[in-house]
Amino acid sequence: MVVVNTDLKPFNSNLSRYGLCLYRFISYIYILIHDKITVPQCSVFAKHFFSSVMPKNKEALIRYRVINRCLMERTYVTRQELKEACERALDIYPIGMRTIDADIHAMRHDAGLGYHAPIAFDRINRAYYYDDPNYSIDNIPLNEEELNSIVFAGKLLEQFKGMEILNTFTGSVQKLMDAINIYRQNNAVSYPDYIEFEKADEAKGTEYIEPVMDALKNRRVLHIEYRTFSARKNKMHIIHPYLLKEYRNRWYLIGYHDTDKDIRTYSLDRFVSLSADDTVTFVDTGFDAKEYYRNVIGISVLNKDPVEIHIAFTPFQAQYVITQPLHHSQELVSETKDRIVFRYFLVPNFEFYAQILGWGDEVEILKPEKVRKNMLSICKGLTGKYSNTK
Repeated sequence: MVVVNTDLKPFNSNLSRYGLCLYRFISYIYILIHDKITVPQCSVFAKHFFSSVMPKNKEALIRYRVINRCLMERTYVTRQELKEACERALDIYPIGMRTIDADIHAMRHDAGLGYHAPIAFDRINRAYYYDDPNYSIDNIPLNEEELNSIVFAGKLLEQFKGMEILNTFTGSVQKLMDAINIYRQNNAVSYPDYIEFEKADEAKGTEYIEPVMDALKNRRVLHIEYRTFSARKNKMHIIHPYLLKEYRNRWYLIGYHDTDKDIRTYSLDRFVSLSADDTVTFVDTGFDAKEYYRNVIGISVLNKDPVEIHIAFTPFQAQYVITQPLHHSQELVSETKDRIVFRYFLVPNFEFYAQILGWGDEVEILKPEKVRKNMLSICKGLTGKYSNTK
C-alpha cells in the first residue's frame, strides 16, 4: 500500500500539509481557473471543499459548470446535448441521463448549492433554457461564510506557491489571490489579515517529492545517493519505497533496504541524487504505516518493545496534553490539585525525550526507572553545560 503521510496537527490528517489532499485541493481550483476568474466562481469550490452540503466529488462540480455554460451560450439545449457536453468535458463515457436530470434538479432546487437556477423546459423544442437570459452560476453573490472559506483557502495556498511539486498551479494560486483582492475592493469589503499559518522556510529536499511520489505510485525501486549529517562521504542505497512522511517540516522516505533486508528511513534533505531502476523487481513486504508508527512519537522507529510510561504534569501543562495528546495511548491515571498523571504505552525515542525536555519543569517521568534515569542523564548533561562559568 502506498501512503503519503503528513504531520499538521492544527488541521489534522484530513487537511494535510503539502500532502495529496492539498495537491487535490489545488487541482480543483485549477479546474475552475482558466483565462478568467472571479471570486463568485470560486465560491462554488470553497463550499465544495469546506462544507458537506456541496457536491460529493469534483465531477459533479464540473458538470454544473458545463450545463451552465451550455445554457448561457445557446437558446435551447437538449438533455442529449448536455449529456454529450459533460462527457467531453470529463472524458467519461457514458454519463447516464439520470445523472443529468439529477444535476438539473440540484441546480434548480438544492439549497446547499444556492444556485436556484431558472432552468425551464420548452415542450415544443424539447429542450432546456435559462428563463433569465442574464443568469449564470458565476454571478451568484458571496455570503460571509463563502468569503471566509475563500480567504482561508487563499491563505493556505499562498504559502505553498514555491514548492516544486505545485509549480503547475502557481499561476492559478496567484489568480485566486488577485480575484479575492479585486472582490474586496469592488464590494467595499474590509477583511483584515486575521489568518496566519505556521510557516517554515522551504525545506531542502522538496525537489525530490515528485519523483519519490512517482516511485511510490508505480512501485519503482530507487537508487539514492545519500549523505548523513555526520558522514564525510556519500553512500548509495537501493530502496523499495513504501511511505513518504512529513514530520516537523522535514520529509522522509521509508522503504525496504535491498541490502540490509529491513525497513529504513531517509530524510529527503540529505539526498544527493535520486534515480529509478526498473531492472530491479519491487519487493512488497506488506508494510503497514499505521502499525509501523503505532508505538512511537515522530519519525524514529526503534526495534524495541513498547513500555508503560507514567508522566506527571502540572495542572496547567496537563491541559495541553488533554486537548492534544502526546500519543494515542494516553490514559488518565490520577489527578490531584498539584499534578495530573497520564499513562503511555510506547517506545521512548529521540522525539519522545525532546518533547519532554520542551515542557521543562512542568513535567516529570515517574516510571519506569530506566526511562527516568535516561531523562536524568540528559538533564545532568544540560546542567553541566550551563553551570560552567565562561
